[in-house]
Amino acid sequence: MSSAERRMTVIVSAHVNPTTAIDYTVYPAENRATVSLEGSGLTNVTLFAERPELVRLRDALAALVAELDEKRAALNEHEAHSAA
Repeated sequence: MSSAERRMTVIVSAHVNPTTAIDYTVYPAENRATVSLEGSGLTNVTLFAERPELVRLRDALAALVAELDEKRAALNEHEAHSAA
C-alpha cells in the first residue's frame, strides 16, 4: 500500500448526548492524544490522532458549530415571522 492511499481500520458512528463522558489522554513524546467517548454498557469509542489531525478535527468542529448556530438563528427568525 502506498503512503498516498487512505487507510481506516473501522468506521464507527457515535451519538454524543448530555450523559456521554468525554475524556482525553495526551502522549506528548509521541505528539498524539486519544479522545474517549464513554457511554453506558459497551458503547465506548476512542479516537487516536496525532496533533495535525487533532487540529483539523478542532477546526472542523468549530466550523460546524458556527454553521449550526447560524442556521438555527435563521430558522428561529423564520419561525418567528411565520407565527406573526
